[in-house]
Amino acid sequence: MSHVYILRHIHHPRFKIGKANDIISRARNFRWDTIDFSNSLGLSVPSEMDAYTLEKILHRTFQHARVSADEVIADGGSPDGASEWFAISCWPRLLRYLEDNHDLYPHEIVDGESMGLVVKKLAQPSEAALVREQLKSEKEARRIERRETHLALHRAQMAELEQGLRLIRPKLVEELEHHRRERNVVGICHGRFGSHLVLANVTPSPSKEMLWRIPFQETQYSYRHGGGSVIDGYKQITHSKGRICAVSVPRLVLDKDSTYETDNIIYQVFQDELTWLGHLQEIPETWLDAIFPISFANLSDEMEEASDRAVERLMQFRQEVALSELRPLR
Repeated sequence: MSHVYILRHIHHPRFKIGKANDIISRARNFRWDTIDFSNSLGLSVPSEMDAYTLEKILHRTFQHARVSADEVIADGGSPDGASEWFAISCWPRLLRYLEDNHDLYPHEIVDGESMGLVVKKLAQPSEAALVREQLKSEKEARRIERRETHLALHRAQMAELEQGLRLIRPKLVEELEHHRRERNVVGICHGRFGSHLVLANVTPSPSKEMLWRIPFQETQYSYRHGGGSVIDGYKQITHSKGRICAVSVPRLVLDKDSTYETDNIIYQVFQDELTWLGHLQEIPETWLDAIFPISFANLSDEMEEASDRAVERLMQFRQEVALSELRPLR
């Protein structure tokens, strides 16, 4: 047994004539939701050959009402069987033709209502599909809950970070103001290991006292599951010409491609101070490399001479900077 289907489009004034052993499966190819099953019908015939024959006869008989494939596709129809659509205006004649020639082309009518019920039943998700959908929904809910929990934790972390940084800020401002007043500020050095504030002071005799007075620990901050330090470290030498100190500072300009929110918050809290540092005179990195070699052990005479020259240049530079007044931080 086979079938010829005559299916009406649900939105456009046309219907489709085609052959199928299973009308419902065939209709799935051009989407069930485009077919008005309740007003469509199927013709059940004895064999597949009978179905091919009747399909061709109906196509030729109503050739004058055929809708062009281009028009069907332009209306959003599927290219599959696009040439098998006919104008709805010939629908009454088609029904009369089938009735008048029933003896020539024996068939049984498969009414559209029954086809519609089958489609509706098939379209309903199975119990297994409902279970899968429920599990999927629960999994998505858990994912959203985990994400919201993570975001809440992250917001709390960033709030703790900002609070910690704002507690550190007055100490740093006071320290920078001290060195500005004492004319210890020489400049800023941007090197391969980051940025360093360069300080220098002339003392009558060598001293081990650090120019940078804030202990490293006092610039540390912490928050849940994280932490760091605004000042990563500092180094100092005592020379016959005075003390020279290099203090690590955060990046003065925030990288536009930075994905670390901590960088954004640090820059936000210390924006004024970082801007102030950014206006200092720049110190060549080669000077600091010579003054602070990787190891002070077994320095060659040439390296010691290079270090002395760098110290001499830096102290001269300090005198020049000291002649001009740096603007206050506040």
